[in-house]
Amino acid sequence: MTRAIMDGRTHCYVPSDTLTISPRLRFHRDAIPLGEINPIDFEVIRYQLWSINEEHGETIAKISGSPITKYTMDFNPSILTEDGEIIYYGPYVQWFSGMSDVVVKWILENRSDNPGIEDGDMFLSNDPWVGTTHQQDVGLFCPVFVDGALFAWVTNAVHQYDVGGISAGSFVPQAHSVFDEATPHPPIKIVDQNGIRADVEELYLRHSRLPNLVRLDLHAAIAGNEAAKRRLLQLVDRYGAAKVKGVMRKILYNGEQAFLEKLRQIPDGTWRERAYLDVAREGDRGLYRIQLNLTKQGDELIFDNEGTDPQIGVLNASFAAWRGGILTVLNAFMTYDQLWSIGGASRHVKFRPTPGLLSCADYPASMSCGGTIGAYGAIILANNCIAKMMASSGVENLKRDIMANEANSMWPITQLSGFDREGQPFGSAILDPMIGGLGAFTFRDGIDTGGMYLVPKGRAANVEQNELHFPVLYLYRKELSDSGGAGKFRGGNGGELAFVPHKTNRIIQDTATSGQAVPTGLGLFGGNPACTNEYYMIFESDVWERFRSQTIPTDWRELNGRVERLSPKRANIQQSMSDVYVLHWSAGAGYGDPLLRDPEMVGRDIQNGAISQDAAWRLYGVVWDPELQSVDLEATKVRRRTIRQERIGRPDLRETGYDSADQHWTVIHDMLAVDRDQNAWVCAGCGAALGALTKPYKEFTKSIMHGVQDSNLLIGDPNDFVDVLVSWVEYCCPSCGGRIETELLRADDEPLWDIELR
Repeated sequence: MTRAIMDGRTHCYVPSDTLTISPRLRFHRDAIPLGEINPIDFEVIRYQLWSINEEHGETIAKISGSPITKYTMDFNPSILTEDGEIIYYGPYVQWFSGMSDVVVKWILENRSDNPGIEDGDMFLSNDPWVGTTHQQDVGLFCPVFVDGALFAWVTNAVHQYDVGGISAGSFVPQAHSVFDEATPHPPIKIVDQNGIRADVEELYLRHSRLPNLVRLDLHAAIAGNEAAKRRLLQLVDRYGAAKVKGVMRKILYNGEQAFLEKLRQIPDGTWRERAYLDVAREGDRGLYRIQLNLTKQGDELIFDNEGTDPQIGVLNASFAAWRGGILTVLNAFMTYDQLWSIGGASRHVKFRPTPGLLSCADYPASMSCGGTIGAYGAIILANNCIAKMMASSGVENLKRDIMANEANSMWPITQLSGFDREGQPFGSAILDPMIGGLGAFTFRDGIDTGGMYLVPKGRAANVEQNELHFPVLYLYRKELSDSGGAGKFRGGNGGELAFVPHKTNRIIQDTATSGQAVPTGLGLFGGNPACTNEYYMIFESDVWERFRSQTIPTDWRELNGRVERLSPKRANIQQSMSDVYVLHWSAGAGYGDPLLRDPEMVGRDIQNGAISQDAAWRLYGVVWDPELQSVDLEATKVRRRTIRQERIGRPDLRETGYDSADQHWTVIHDMLAVDRDQNAWVCAGCGAALGALTKPYKEFTKSIMHGVQDSNLLIGDPNDFVDVLVSWVEYCCPSCGGRIETELLRADDEPLWDIELR
């Protein structure tokens, strides 16, 4: 598929290399040649452009009264060239910017003739088939003109709490199609000659349950664009249009060259990753495959979605969401040193999706969860595909720039609605999971409750702020021990919260996530996955009796009541004043075989409460002496040797600790290397030959099948929600028993050929 024209009925819009634009629209092309730009001018102007984008975001945050925008920073601004190349991402929800260029190109092709693109215009769009994650992420696109010619674009996307649909908050876990959801608006001119069109604004707000709140976010987005446009024109006035445009082109050129320098250190090949999404909609019990394939050919990266299951339920992503998620990981891993200027690198990235699949769904698929399931599906797969590609270089500087999957591999949506203490309607989403845990790095642990690398400035509201705005009373919000994935380096822990309604008789809740029956925070190079998302309700609890006795529970298991593990897709959950709602979110995934972790580091984790003694024994093979409050090193050696023997089914083990550097191999990670002289896979841990490079290395390993719950102590029974058998598989060196890789495997799937080198 090279291009599918978005016609409002069938396919997502995929821009072609050549845009068809009305002759009425004139581009500003005048620019100082790259070699003639003064280095000082270049640095000053490029940082001014970055500052403009930052001010754009700060303007939105300060003007909006929406807690989602004000506290969590669920938006992102961008600057683009006149023809839609991305100059800068903002430091907020970055995948919003990863699709901004798609929408700009759609507007150029479809609006330049009728109604026209003029100075003083802004276009609003929340249509996933044009370019957004879901209808709640509303983009506003502002052309900037200089001397009557289109000079650049400033854009933003802001998550709006409620834009329509049959569920408050517009996430619709029971949806069968887009007709159950908010109306998607293809780009429509909402600001004309610097004035808001009242008819379009009223049309946009008409289906919202909280139109005043949504209007405030809309006006904040307009103000953000206006502030960025004004600052950009001031920059042009000061330095001249040709110089500013020249700097823009040099930013793109420098980013392109830096990206190519990294890319040329990586061998050609194909890297694949696969995950499973549970429960397509409320009442479903299926498990569905998503897959991403990354091919490097010379100076080009090609992404496709072959192997992904057909679109179904609310698990879908649009092309723009899939593409935006991929570009955002590429941005974080490979272009962070360019101030997140992805446009130059994008010149060497191609997307070849097959339409009609979960990661490029056709109209009229449900898209309301595309921003929390579909886009995240692209992100978790891209994270590991790109990491494996960079590690295949064997270059330490590239390997240090990768990490395992971070927290919120699927965002655990909790929608709240009802009437507050004043009798007024309210609505919100619980955004505390922004306090995520970063995945493990190749050289150190992830960061407990350290946030999300995809949302650098993201944050969660304080508990007191949530209690101020909404009729809830928190029992606790805490870091969750054992939630991070085990590994040579441990994934950062996530968190858990619990609350009850406060000064209201009830709250209506909806859940909308995946990664609950099986984990989606996939480990890297033998690391364990993070915990799953979990929702619980303790119905008719004794919490108020405890309050009256002046005790506050610090764990929901202390409460008496009827405990129900809530489904990942469920609408209209009624929470009364005595019902306690509990949410814990997925954490950071692990990197490398946990048996390679320094036992003393495991001991410190136990002392700090980051992991339990049970996890130390079961996952790390570490023996803790409770009397001495320290690790028993000799017993740990015996325990770990026993585990490796069990992995390969025999007592004789080849010694680990082999110095692979002396062999001049390409070392991908601690347990896998490539011997180019022999054209073979080898174990980097013990030096044993595995097999021919032309075949998957997994064919030459000892594979051990486990239940999913064996991978992380906090994972519940998958059979509560799905009827499909899925296993967690270890692939170990048959000589030393070291773990090379792990994967989740649905009963009807074959092991994935995840690293194919040429």
